[in-house]
Amino acid sequence: MPARSKSISFIILLIVAFIAAGCGGGTPAPTVPPTAAPTAVPTPAVPTPTKDLPSITAAAPDRRDLPRYESVDITVSLNAKYQNPFDLRQVSLDGLFTGPDGKTMKVPGYWDAESAWHLRFTPSEAGQWNYQLTVTDSRGTSLPLSGSLNVTPSDLHGWLQPGNRVNPSFSGHYLVYQDGTPFYGIGHCDALNIFVNGFSAGKGVGLFDQMKKAGENYVVWWPMYTNSPISSSYSDYSLGSLKVIDAVVNDAQKKGIFLVFTLWDHPELRDDTHPWGDGNWAKNGFNQLGDLASFFTSPEAWAWQENFYRYIIARWGYSPAIGLWQTVSEINGTNVYKLRDDWHTKVNDYFVANDPYRHPTTASQSGGGSDIAWPEGHRVMDMPQVHIYDPLNNNPVGAASILAQWTSTMWNEAAKPNWVGEFGVPDNTLYPDLFHNSIWAALASGAAMTPADWNSGGAWGEMTLQMLADMTRLDRFVYGLPLAEWNPAPLQVSASDKQVRGWGIAGPEGGLLWVQDFSLEGKSIDVIRTQQKLRKGIQLQLDGLAGGTYSLTPFDTWQGKFLDPIQVTCSEGETCTISLPDFKADLALKIERK
Repeated sequence: MPARSKSISFIILLIVAFIAAGCGGGTPAPTVPPTAAPTAVPTPAVPTPTKDLPSITAAAPDRRDLPRYESVDITVSLNAKYQNPFDLRQVSLDGLFTGPDGKTMKVPGYWDAESAWHLRFTPSEAGQWNYQLTVTDSRGTSLPLSGSLNVTPSDLHGWLQPGNRVNPSFSGHYLVYQDGTPFYGIGHCDALNIFVNGFSAGKGVGLFDQMKKAGENYVVWWPMYTNSPISSSYSDYSLGSLKVIDAVVNDAQKKGIFLVFTLWDHPELRDDTHPWGDGNWAKNGFNQLGDLASFFTSPEAWAWQENFYRYIIARWGYSPAIGLWQTVSEINGTNVYKLRDDWHTKVNDYFVANDPYRHPTTASQSGGGSDIAWPEGHRVMDMPQVHIYDPLNNNPVGAASILAQWTSTMWNEAAKPNWVGEFGVPDNTLYPDLFHNSIWAALASGAAMTPADWNSGGAWGEMTLQMLADMTRLDRFVYGLPLAEWNPAPLQVSASDKQVRGWGIAGPEGGLLWVQDFSLEGKSIDVIRTQQKLRKGIQLQLDGLAGGTYSLTPFDTWQGKFLDPIQVTCSEGETCTISLPDFKADLALKIERK
């Protein structure tokens, strides 16, 4: 995130008041929580309690028949001894779900901070799922309560996974849906302002509607910055904040928007001794447990971090709307210092080991100079990312080569999906040109998602109509492209005109290219916009394209139109030459084997 002053939108406060009206504190007074009101579903057989062990007395799913990749919420009544339902060392609710193929998933439950225990679950296969629920306290583990769900086929596709995790023949450089359907991430960063377009009980999050209309499918969000459940206590979570996050996750799932759900934005773990200036540590409930240095080292602080991470997984990890877990944003903006890699690895490993859905993990450093690179972190996380700010200043044309360079660097580090998790420059003078060149260069050099432009109002603006139109055109180009299945590799691209450059990726079955006229690099934005020339008779030389006959379909990235396809036959191991149609500024091409 670029250095700037920030304010929380008043609409956030209104939403908290709307959702949490009349809600009290998070910790129940009685040792044994009250039994929730019965629901109109069959009740599973209750096992006979064993003396001196905890027990589950009832479990009520909100439905027993549900489509594949939709979710069920099971309300659980139990007898257990504990003082704090948020402390895993005192009490834990767990479910073991067995699918029709015999696959098992261990799913954690949670106390809702109001009146009941819950367990949320999303099935990945159609057929009968059987489950066993248990509760554990200091005396041991209860007998299991058994039940079943009937899951029907659906048109939904599930959560996101690296391609090679779904199918070993797929590329690990791209994400796919859990059922193998192609996915390319198109979105931006509204970390602080997810309610910028309003919120209502009937319509949900207005921003999601705008995104869906433009073809966007993901957004970076910092829920702890504006709606932290631990702002007042590390051991007693705020019901109002929990319900706001519930509302956002539910609406995102309904509308097909994926959240880059950020656990720790850097201000939450920064105090006034840090070179960046004061952060939000004074508002972080963990400060009641010890100073900020001890947060990263104390066994007790880690135990409560585990409690918090488990709770996040239990309450929201069920949702396919969780696109990525961003464990920390700009870790060098926190007080972790020399413990950076050890602490990040510990948090990352917790989510890898305990999230039954294995949502991919990501994290970052900041976006300037030597701080951008973080190969040690990239080796640990599922989806490497960088942030890019300073190199982009006054460089709308050159932004393409900068984005492509960092994307290629991450591609070469490991067979993992990668992306630019934040980028941009203040004020809109260089937009949409800088934005346009960045998203297309990243796509052509192998990014799994569009770079996430930072939006926070003021000098850093919001997504403009021009930027949204650019997203719509890119969505039109990539829609349905099975990039993971094609398993592409980078192409070497050169042009007959030395002021034209390009990037591309392709496998034996297909890929894509993007070429750019960079003759005006370094010029003012007015010159760039008024002195673009029509490029005629340009030929591309491609190395790395497998032998065979291909159809290359040019795409006008500014008009959003496909042009007449070009057929070309390439010989194995030889440079392949392609004659381009006339174009201005840049041109994309879709490659498909005939």
